[in-house]
Amino acid sequence: MPTETMLFVPLLILIGGLFHIIPGFTRPDLFFAVTVAPEFRRSSGAQRILRNYRVIVWIATLLASGLALAAGMAAAAVLIQAMGFLWGLIGAHRAAGAYAAAPSPILEVDLAMPQERLPGGPIVAVIPVLFLAALGLWVGFHWDGLPRHFPVHWGIRGADRWVAATPATVFGFLAVQAFMCLLLAGLAWGLLNWSRRISTTGAGAAAERHFRRRVVQLLIVSAYFVVCLAWLALFHPAAAAMNLWGLALAAVMVAFTVSLMRGGQGGSRATVAAGAAPVGDRTPDACWKWGLFYVNPADPSILVEKRFGIGYTLNLGNRWTWVVLALLLVAPAAGLIMLR
Repeated sequence: MPTETMLFVPLLILIGGLFHIIPGFTRPDLFFAVTVAPEFRRSSGAQRILRNYRVIVWIATLLASGLALAAGMAAAAVLIQAMGFLWGLIGAHRAAGAYAAAPSPILEVDLAMPQERLPGGPIVAVIPVLFLAALGLWVGFHWDGLPRHFPVHWGIRGADRWVAATPATVFGFLAVQAFMCLLLAGLAWGLLNWSRRISTTGAGAAAERHFRRRVVQLLIVSAYFVVCLAWLALFHPAAAAMNLWGLALAAVMVAFTVSLMRGGQGGSRATVAAGAAPVGDRTPDACWKWGLFYVNPADPSILVEKRFGIGYTLNLGNRWTWVVLALLLVAPAAGLIMLR
């Protein structure tokens, strides 16, 4: 059996397990992206919806794993698992809609809400970009110190695409990495300034700030890993060094993910009072398409909490969101052209 298959199938099973447990990490008064009474999760109706969703997820995961084992068709296996997940989620979202509850009409406004800042200040967020700029400057004066070829893509078995070290490829590679660092810093700043607040006072607000800060920390730490990747690719592309980088990145991602899951979406696990009126995330249910995509032109927020999963998503009804998406698409395309 090929090594790639031996590693790929456990990855499919791991992703299936993640899909299995995701419904438990959203806010207690959101169930498959529908606003419900907090106690609804324990009802027989909710358990039936959850059970049907999980059956579909695992059937798709087992079919995908079997296809990968029998025919080695990794792309088709991923597509089958993703389609099964979407089928299960959309079906559960529609079924949960029959139990929707009106959210609390009370709106919270706190004019003295504390200002949130980037951890360590703006300088910590831009250091990766400055380092890449300094690296580019050093390369310009020490061209002979570079290898003839360097990796620009990695797979399960390590680097699987190398390019010749020319001014276009090297500086293009560094430019793409610098843009990624700027994008991560911009997302971190956007979470603090352009994301929707759900609670403004009390324990809920404090937990929400802690959750948001943890996500911001993850984005900033990821930028430093991008810098390390650029440095290793140009000066230490050996498999051992790249494998160590991959293990360190995986460990950091797992640690942050576990921390966010323990707190629940928005840090909500320990902040819902028994018998309280459902609040949800203070966005209309009708604006959540399939429970995944938020489209609300009346909402000035660009980033909102996901209703299914952990983290944040974009408000596709805000015109500035499309500017962000355009940047996300243009930069990788430009990088591919420069690294051909």
